[in-house]
Formats: sequence, structure tokens, C-alpha cells
Amino acid sequence: MGMLERLQDPRFRWLLGLAICLVVALGISYFQTGDGLSRRILDRQFDLLHQRSAHPIQNDVVIVGIDEDSFKKFKEPFELWHPHLASFLQAMEAAKPSVLGLDIALPERSYQFMLPRYEEGMVKALQALSAQAPVVLARKPDAEGALRPVDGALAASVTDAPGSVVLCLDGDGVLRRFDLNRCTVNAQGTSFTEKIAARLGVTHPGAGIVDFSAGQKFDYIPFSRVLEWQGQADKQRLVATFSGRTVLLGVVSARAEKVRVPVPMAVWSPMDKRVPEVLVQAQILRSMTGKGLIRELPLWGSVILVLVAALLWLGRTGWIKLAVFAVTPVVLWLLATWMLGVGIYLPLGGILLSGLFAFMARLGYESVMQIRGREGLRELFDSYVNREVLNGIVSGKIDSRTDGERVRVCLLHARIKDFSRRVQEYEPQTSVLLLNDYFSEMAIAVHQHKGTLDKFVGSELVAFFGAPQTLESPERNALEAAQEMLQRQRQVNERLLESGMPAIEIEIALHVGQVVVGHVGSSARKDYTALGSEIDVVKALVELAKSAGCPVVCSADVAEAVRVAGGISEVGVRQLGGADLHVYAWTPPLLGRQ
Repeated sequence: MGMLERLQDPRFRWLLGLAICLVVALGISYFQTGDGLSRRILDRQFDLLHQRSAHPIQNDVVIVGIDEDSFKKFKEPFELWHPHLASFLQAMEAAKPSVLGLDIALPERSYQFMLPRYEEGMVKALQALSAQAPVVLARKPDAEGALRPVDGALAASVTDAPGSVVLCLDGDGVLRRFDLNRCTVNAQGTSFTEKIAARLGVTHPGAGIVDFSAGQKFDYIPFSRVLEWQGQADKQRLVATFSGRTVLLGVVSARAEKVRVPVPMAVWSPMDKRVPEVLVQAQILRSMTGKGLIRELPLWGSVILVLVAALLWLGRTGWIKLAVFAVTPVVLWLLATWMLGVGIYLPLGGILLSGLFAFMARLGYESVMQIRGREGLRELFDSYVNREVLNGIVSGKIDSRTDGERVRVCLLHARIKDFSRRVQEYEPQTSVLLLNDYFSEMAIAVHQHKGTLDKFVGSELVAFFGAPQTLESPERNALEAAQEMLQRQRQVNERLLESGMPAIEIEIALHVGQVVVGHVGSSARKDYTALGSEIDVVKALVELAKSAGCPVVCSADVAEAVRVAGGISEVGVRQLGGADLHVYAWTPPLLGRQ
């Protein structure tokens, strides 16, 4: 069986559609087509959780910010802030934090050759502080992304090696994940925040999504203020602010390196999603030391959900399915938001795209099937009525009710004279070809005069005029159709004679009466037909054509409509259908002139 033949099988088309939806779902998963949508949804979820249910952090990170006032207060270039940083370290020694992280660009080399003993105070302060509290230094990336070295004397003053503050951004330039292996080779355990977390008892934080719903927006304590407290020997203030806390020193001024994040994080800039890098490091620490980094749903779980979404292909499209389609994204949003709150990330983009494709594919499939069905009905009904009437029915201008109606029509019954004998004498194929040629010509004649074909039975043709399109004079339309049928009979005969076959003669009967018209048949097939005793009358009337000696016989009402045209003669009163009927014979004048 060929593919085209198999496509005619509804079950095969259904299975093919399901297979296509499943393949597309796998493609969405493999090519990560929904990642962009997933990221946007994740940002909205974090924004919602951060605004409405941000959980507080016990023993939160304290940020000491080097702001614009600090840069204005100290005139030296930042690379020569050794004395100020030494004073800050001495303040931390007095305050006793649980761990201190210096997220600043530390000197890459010693300035001993230029300023003898200039860095000695900072080195001693680092050594003294490291003896009682862990200190983690940061290695910043340069313009090319390579990590800058840290002056050997400073690095040797602390226990831990300096940690990288490189952040791996998503494709849209937003920081959402902590996973240095996404942009750095063999980076596990080398980051600034991992080293601080290890000092706080979190030895293997792993990789995951940063929990941006943890904690409130960050504020900072100005660097210059800490130095004032130190200068005033205000140990009580220092201890109250920093003792037992995780402290990060970083730049928060306009000159700080900024990172795009899903939610605003700074109290001093409540709408800005571009925040100083030290705030991002602090949020990563919050995630690691709080409930942990958010774990992504395993790949196999995401693939299964995307495939399940493709099952929206199943079931016919209706109000129930439309409601499911409308409600499912909301339910998934609520479920994913709840899961995010408990530390699991459910990416919705691929699921939604897969479901949308399956739903639209099924909707499109059913629409095409409906169109094909309508076209099939249109083609079928086109065989009943002419194109003008058909367009009127389709546009609603003509009523074509399927429950039946009683109307006055002019019935036409035509047949080929002595066709049964002809069938016995000639090959079956010859008879079939003749009928097809004949009926094609007769159908054109009926349609051109706004008639409706009822049925073909053997060589007999039944048509009626006046339904579904109401006509001013159905009798006149029927007579004009009969005249054209006789003209087209001549064309058929010319082709028969050319092929060496004898010509045919046709007999036509016309009668006016009340009939019931409508679509009659089974659920699988219906015919638009006429019902009533008048059908029997016109069928009996055609039998009189032989004795009348004319190609057309008709009842009195029909004869009255054609009387002015001439060629009409009275046959007499005949009993037809249980009643007396005046019968007339008609030879169209137009035929006599040809």
C-alpha cells in the first residue's frame, strides 16, 4: 500500500500526527528550543517569590561597600590603598567575623621597589586576622577573561588560595546559575564563594541555580564608616555589626563591575537588575549556606514532561480540551513556582512549546479535515445543483434545510428510448461510456437553468426546479432545460455516429406539483431528493411520450407556461396516479429550425 493510500486511512493519519508531535517534542528537548521561554518564566517566578515570600536569612552576609564617597575621601589610586585596607583588616580583627571575603582587585605585584615597606602593614594585618578568622582573597578576570594574579606576599598571608570571582552567564547575559564549568575548565572548588562556603561548613555546594528569592534586598556599610569606627576605637560597634558574620568587602559605586540578574537586589537602586558583582557573590553565598542551590529537574524528567505535553494531540478539539489547554499553563506555573520555593527548578518552556505545537497541530488537522469534508459536500452537492445555486447555499442566501420542507416544483423525468435493448447488444464498457457522456451533457442543461438533479437510475434522469432555490416560474425553467437537453442530445448523437454507433432518442416528461424535499439517507450517505405522489405521476407521464409522437410530454400547468412559444398539442385526458390528467405534447420550435 502506497503512502498516499495509507494517508486516506483516518487511523494512520492519527498515528502519524501523534508521531510527529512526539518527534517535535524530542527535538524541542534536544535543541533546547524552549530555554529562552524557560528563563523568562524563571525570572517572573523569582520576582514573585522575592516580592511576596522572600524567606529571611539567619546570620546573613554583611556587605562592606566601597562607594563613591570612599573614592572621594581617599585620594590615592585604588592600587595604593594598602594603608586603608590595613586599617579595615585591623577593624575586622577586632570585630571577629566568622569569615571575611575580599572581593576587590588586589595588587598584582609588590610596590616595594617604589615604596619601601608600603605594603608591610597590610601583610601584617592579613596575617593577624587570618590567625583568628578565615580570609578569602578574590582573583578578578582581566579584559580578556584571564584571572589576574595576586601579589605573592598578600596571597601567602592567608591560608586559602585566592578564589575566582568569574560568573558564567546564560545566553541572554543574565546570571541565574552557579556552575563555573559552563564557562571555565576544571573550575570545581576554585571559586571565591565555594572557598567561603567551605569555611562555613558547606564543603560541596555543587552546581545549580542561584536562589534569588532568598533574603531581602542588600544594603551595605560604607567602607569609610568602618574606618571611622576603627579610628575611634569603637570596638563595641564593630563587634555588634560584624562579629560571627560572613563579611564581604567589594565595590558598590558606579565604577563597580555590574552583573544582570533576574530581580533587583540593591536597596539603594530598587528597580535596577544590573547590580554590583559583590552582591551577586553574596546572593550565591546565601544560596549555598541556606537551603542550598536550586537543583534542576533531571534531563530525563524534563524529556518525559515534554513528551507528555505532546499528548495534547489526543482527543478532539472542543470546549473541554480548550479549557484544559487554557488551564494547564496556569497549573504548571503554580506547580513550578512551588517547586522553585522548595529548591527544584522545573523548566516550563519546552513543556509549553510542545503542548502548544500538539494542540495547534491537532486543531490544524481537524480544520483541514473539516475543510476537506466541506469540499467533499460541496462537490457532492455541486452534482445536484448549478454553481450559482451552490454558492447561494454556501453563502446562506438560499435555504437548504435538512429536515425537509414542502414546496411547489416542476419535475422533469427523462430517459433514453429502448436503452435496455441497446445494453444487450453492445459491450458493457460501451454502454457505460455512453451513459456517462449523456448524463454529463444532461446535467449541464439542468444546471444552466437552475435545476436540481435528483437521481440517475439506469438511463433515466430525475430533476426538479424550484428547490432549494425558489424560482419565479419553475415550469419555464424546466421547459428551457428540456429544450437544451434535446439540443445536447444531438451533440451526443454526433459523437456516436462518428464512432460508428447508432444515435439515441430521449423522452422527457414535465409535471408541476407539491413535493417534500430534503436530505434523505443514512448517516453515511444522504441524497437531496424529492418525495411524494407527484413523483409517480411524472414517471408514468414519460410512458406516454411514445404514443404522443413528441420528445416532450407535460401536464396542463406546464403546457400553459409554453403555449405562447408554440409547438404545443393536446394529447388528451389520461388517468395517471389515480387521477385524470390533461396531457400535452411539445416539440420545441427551436429544434424544428435546426
